[in-house]
Amino acid sequence: MADEAQFWHARYCQQVTWTTGARRYIFDQLAIPKVSRLLEVGCGSGALLESLISDGYGNSYGLDIDLKALNLAHLSVPLVHGDGYLLPFLDRSFDGCLCHFYLLWLKHPEISLSEMVRVTRTGGWVIALGEPDYGGRIDFPPELEIPGKLQTESLMHQGADPLIGRRLRRLLREAGLAQVQSGIISAEWKQQDDEANDELEWQVLEKDLQGMASQSEMEGWRAIDLKARREGSRVLFVPIFYAYGSKP
Repeated sequence: MADEAQFWHARYCQQVTWTTGARRYIFDQLAIPKVSRLLEVGCGSGALLESLISDGYGNSYGLDIDLKALNLAHLSVPLVHGDGYLLPFLDRSFDGCLCHFYLLWLKHPEISLSEMVRVTRTGGWVIALGEPDYGGRIDFPPELEIPGKLQTESLMHQGADPLIGRRLRRLLREAGLAQVQSGIISAEWKQQDDEANDELEWQVLEKDLQGMASQSEMEGWRAIDLKARREGSRVLFVPIFYAYGSKP
């Protein structure tokens, strides 16, 4: 169980690396002071909070409903065991609220967003730093489109909304935020892939496809994946949307 928790923490840390550039851009655009009181809703094991602290935002807080994940977060900032649908904070308690790969797992993301707006001060910010959209997924070589489509189906079976990214801008506007901005995080493929990240990505795929593909199918796809990565021709792109707005 401890190994499983550590595995997912490594995955969350990997996801943070995907959005670090966009986060710093957003924070610069909004001129968010280092002393700002920030809340991450759905902080999990603290991967994003750790990065925020490293960037100087030490007045941050984290909340998650998963107590086991919170227990993995050995951070110097307050962590709260609570429900994102009913945040245990007074109105206008924070300068800003953040979430990261969180809304896709909610049946009613609009409820959690309305709670983030409630606990944010007037003129403060609500920022969705990264939500994927598997409907825009690109896999190359084409043989790898099959496991990609199966992974999208698996996420739906797990209760996720794999198309949440395209809805993000509208969700923030409907939550009552003003001056909503949104975009898609760019991607880059290097000749030399990071083998550790490659292996982690494949392990996530294996977990998602349990019961949906045979061992021989997985081995065949893995061989194609490895060959393409060694040749420098592998493309795996899932659009990651971000959006942010201010509380009027």
